[in-house]
Amino acid sequence: MARVLDALLDRALRAAHAALPTSWRTEPPPEDPAAAPGGETDGIAVLAAEAANVVHAVSVAEDHRRITTALRLARTLWPLQLKAGHWDEVLPALRAAARCAEENEADARMAGALHFQLAHCLGELGRWEQANRAARAAVTYERAARHLRGEASSVELLGLLCLNRWLYEEAYERFVEAESVYRRITSGQEHHEGAADLPRALALVERHQGRALRGMGRLDDSRRLLERAVDFFAGTEERPAEPYNRARALTDLAETLHEAGDDGEALKRIADAEALLTPAAAPHLRYLAGLRRRCGGAAG
Repeated sequence: MARVLDALLDRALRAAHAALPTSWRTEPPPEDPAAAPGGETDGIAVLAAEAANVVHAVSVAEDHRRITTALRLARTLWPLQLKAGHWDEVLPALRAAARCAEENEADARMAGALHFQLAHCLGELGRWEQANRAARAAVTYERAARHLRGEASSVELLGLLCLNRWLYEEAYERFVEAESVYRRITSGQEHHEGAADLPRALALVERHQGRALRGMGRLDDSRRLLERAVDFFAGTEERPAEPYNRARALTDLAETLHEAGDDGEALKRIADAEALLTPAAAPHLRYLAGLRRRCGGAAG
């Protein structure tokens, strides 16, 4: 049983890292990179193929008192829930892992990460009260661990949960709070953990601020922040481009342009976003198709 669990964890770790290579929420893959999937699409495909096995293995590992293995297996599901929308499928594993982390007094950072994933999944399924409880638990665990990056990300998730319920002012407040926590990362500590990720994290939280500002009717401010996010994720000579996050920022910019009545420009941003996404991003491609219909209908 131990060999089977270890082999599955190895495969899932490699796939998760291939799917999200720049995220600190995915563990570095085991050595021997030749055995890893080739890229995002392959990584997502492997995780999707193994999802049922990973979900079952979380419970099996817990039953056999392989607690760390159970928790690490659940964490490998993050790219699948983030990019491919397998929320119903992964939810049982995330519930089990979050409970397991609590009952076994796991490392606070691990518990925070799992409650974050659980909150994200519940939010995507529209279970707002449960999602808020899990997100607040994630904030508590991350603060206990003094993990500023995790705390800020969890506060940001609370904002996203508000945003998805059209509570725009409350969402904006949470995003501003998250930005303030992120900015504490380098306060007097040049080599603080997470400092290398700070520009990317700030670009993401500014993108979300732009989304909230759109809902508040502050369209010029929204456009300014979203255009800045689009430019950031285009990359530079020193920093690689992030097609997925650029596509998300372009989508948000298209929404703001649509709200401002500029559907011609919005349709251009939609086309740019679609060109950046792989088939693995099926939920987002569907959303773009709906947004295109809205903008096309208005333009017509």
